[in-house]
Amino acid sequence: MKAATAATLHANAATIRQLGRQYGLHSFTLSGEPGELVASLDEGRTYFDVTAFEADASGILGATVEVVPRGPGVDVQEREALGGMRGAA
Repeated sequence: MKAATAATLHANAATIRQLGRQYGLHSFTLSGEPGELVASLDEGRTYFDVTAFEADASGILGATVEVVPRGPGVDVQEREALGGMRGAA
């Protein structure tokens, strides 16, 4: 499966945000890599939540979606807010 394009991610921003809430992910931005999102992860959530979100989002979009959770020691370029809504849930 190919990586989701920025256009696909933007076009499905509402779906991604809604799905993200189910897994404790929010404040999505696009990274510099195709199909890669950066997101904040709610306290108490784990990488199991992240990988479950990735699987569900990839299935819905028909393209690979990966998430890099923000946190200490994470150095990833954040290009732009998903759907043009900086900080949106």
